[in-house]
Amino acid sequence: MRIAVTGGVGSIGRTTVAQLISHGHSVLVLDRVSESDITSEVAEEIRGAEYRQVDITDFGGLKGVFNGLDAVVHLAALAAPSMGPEHVVFDVNCRGSFNIYRTAADAGIKRVVSASSINALGFNYGIKSFPIRYFPIDEEHPDYTTDPYSFSKRVLEETAAYFWRREGISGVCLRFPGVYNLSGERGSWWVKGAARRREALAVLKELPEEERKARFAAAVEQQESVRGERLKELPWELQRERWEKMRHEGPPPPEVMLCFGRQDFWASINVLDAAQAIEKGVTSEYEGSHPLFVNDSHNSVGVDSELLVAYCFPEVTTWKHRVVGSETLVSYDKARALIGFEPEHSISQWSGEAG
Repeated sequence: MRIAVTGGVGSIGRTTVAQLISHGHSVLVLDRVSESDITSEVAEEIRGAEYRQVDITDFGGLKGVFNGLDAVVHLAALAAPSMGPEHVVFDVNCRGSFNIYRTAADAGIKRVVSASSINALGFNYGIKSFPIRYFPIDEEHPDYTTDPYSFSKRVLEETAAYFWRREGISGVCLRFPGVYNLSGERGSWWVKGAARRREALAVLKELPEEERKARFAAAVEQQESVRGERLKELPWELQRERWEKMRHEGPPPPEVMLCFGRQDFWASINVLDAAQAIEKGVTSEYEGSHPLFVNDSHNSVGVDSELLVAYCFPEVTTWKHRVVGSETLVSYDKARALIGFEPEHSISQWSGEAG
C-alpha cells in the first residue's frame, strides 16, 4: 500500500514508518520539521520513505499531498496540554485533524488511522474529577473532558466519525496510553518506576488495614484536589522545576508513589505494539469509524490489578469482567475483535511481576 504518515518523525511515527517499510509498504512521511533538521538517527530509522515538510494547520499547503495514496496515518499533534495555550492545542489538534481528513477525502482516500489517546476519557489531565463506573475501562465508559488536550482527542474522534458518515472514510482512532521504548532512556525510567512502585506496595501491605486505608484516602484526595490548579497545563519547563524541587525533598510516601499511575489506570504500551496497532488499523478489513483502546496486556506495575483498584479506587465495585493477576485495567477487547490487535510486548517482561 501507499501510505502517508503525518508526524512521521515523532517517537511513534518513526517506529511506524520503519515497520511499514519493512513490510513492503511505500511511505510518505509528513512533518513540520525541515528535512535538514532531522537527526541522523531518525533519518536512518525512516530510511526508504519519501519526506515532505508540511504544517497540518495550513489547509492550502496540504492540497494534493495525498493524491495517489491508499491510506493516511495521522499522528501529528501536540501531545499534552502543557505543549501550548488552550487555543493553540485546539488549533493544531482539532483544525489540523479536520484538514487531514478533508484533504484525504478530496484525494479519494477511504482509510485513515489516527492517534487518539487514553485521555479522550478525560480522567488524567482533567481539571474536574468524575466517577469511574467500572473496570476494566472500555470504549463504552462515559467521558468527561475538561482540559484542552483531552477535549481535542474527543474532537478528533468526532471528526473521524463525521468523515465516515459524510465521505465513507473508515478508520480507527487509537487511544494510546503512555508509550515507552525500552531502547531509550525513557524505557529505563518506566522499568525503574515499576520497581519502585512494587517496593512501595510491599511496604503498604505490611501496615494495619485501617492505617493503609487512611493513607491511600489522603493520597487520592490530594491527587484529586490539585486538579483545579491546572498544573498539567503549565509549560513543561515549569512542571520540570516542580518535579526537581519535589525530587530534592526526598522520595514520596509509598502510597503517593503507587498512586502516580492511578490517573491513567496504570496502562502503557510498547512503541512496537503502537506501530503494530497502526498497521493493523490500516490493513484490516472493516468499515466505520471506531475509537479503540490499545495497550499492554498487563498493568505497568506488574502487581495484582484488583488490589490496585481496592487501594486506589475503593469506591469502584463494579467489574465488567474479572481480571487475573496483573492483567490490564483498560480493555482492548474491541481492538482485538476489530483489527486483531494483541500486544506482543509487556512491561512486565522487564519489570517482573509480583502478587
